[in-house]
Amino acid sequence: MRKTALFACLTTATLLAAPSLPASAGQAVCKDRNEIIEILARKFGETQRSFGLQNNKRVLELYASPSGTWTALVTLPSGRSCVVGAGEAWTIVPAPPVGEPA
Repeated sequence: MRKTALFACLTTATLLAAPSLPASAGQAVCKDRNEIIEILARKFGETQRSFGLQNNKRVLELYASPSGTWTALVTLPSGRSCVVGAGEAWTIVPAPPVGEPA
């Protein structure tokens, strides 16, 4: 679980809380978005797979690699991003069929 070790290392190294994130998020690794994206690409081969705008103008982003590692970021309007989750075994679920059943 190299990914978990890196996440713990980054958390310990930066010790940055994200005061604008919910308390349930606890401690989060926060850095400039470009810096985090570069680390995810270089160390894990992760690229952006999806994103969504939250009602508070934050963007929830999901990065994943072909090997299944994944990282969830919340990007603030300031351009700062916080890692709010990371793991392994990312799986893409096929979209349900469209139209009336036969």
